[in-house]
Amino acid sequence: MADDKNVRHQDTQPMSFSDSESSLPADGVIIYSEDELTAMSEVRAKLKEKHGIESSRVGAAFLAVATINCNLRVDEAVTKITKLLEIMEKLGCPDGIDDELWKPEAKEELCPYPPVGTDDRGCRITWISGNGRKVAKEEERHHVHSCIMQYLAVHSDSNTLRNGVSLIIDTTTTGKDEPKVGNEKLIQSFYQAIPQRPQVILITGSSFATRTIINASIKLASFFIKQKILQRINFVTVEDAKNMIPLKSAPVYVGGGGGDIESYEDWVKERLEQLPFPVFTDGGSSFTG
Repeated sequence: MADDKNVRHQDTQPMSFSDSESSLPADGVIIYSEDELTAMSEVRAKLKEKHGIESSRVGAAFLAVATINCNLRVDEAVTKITKLLEIMEKLGCPDGIDDELWKPEAKEELCPYPPVGTDDRGCRITWISGNGRKVAKEEERHHVHSCIMQYLAVHSDSNTLRNGVSLIIDTTTTGKDEPKVGNEKLIQSFYQAIPQRPQVILITGSSFATRTIINASIKLASFFIKQKILQRINFVTVEDAKNMIPLKSAPVYVGGGGGDIESYEDWVKERLEQLPFPVFTDGGSSFTG
């Protein structure tokens, strides 16, 4: 296999989450700035004027998080949200994303996310176990809703929202032995369309064959994923990944403390309740907690 020059492989020295940035404050309450509120209003207006997307299909909370994850680049946020909604419609979610953030009927689809804590920067970690898990067609809508819930919950503190998550994907259990459903590429496109900016991406437990597949996918993804994001991808062992974050933050199944979270479902619900909503009016936007 020819190495992809944009990707670190298992024989490279993985970097620490704290190599490039000093420690940052712990979780904080989100207060949107005037610049952020202005960008959100512009995104909302362009979605309707250029693409005919009504505000009912893009909830205020999601719009806020997506816009900030796009670094307040209005056109980029509009493009990403439009693409995401197109894919969601194909996955049984033509109504888009509303402001009823907690979807109890979708909570079972949170199973790929084990409880984890924060990295050395004080930002939340997203750890996905069994990436590549097959999603039954009848569960597509619930799966989409669970991913959106997790995404918003992780970004519901000011530190993570403005500084980015650390993403760890454990491919030890990939579901490769399960029969194909036929929606695998569409599900993967949905994951890639969610606006976020991980500061580090660790892919663990991947064999030579799996890395070949992943590298091929990365080359295709390079057409719409920024170069600087590709450079943050590292292939490491599960042990490496565990050692690169505080032990108390690692999942219990690898010997960590699970971020002191007993129920990830309850944690997600509580985090969604603390996410503030911007309020949009004809003349602009305002903020409400």
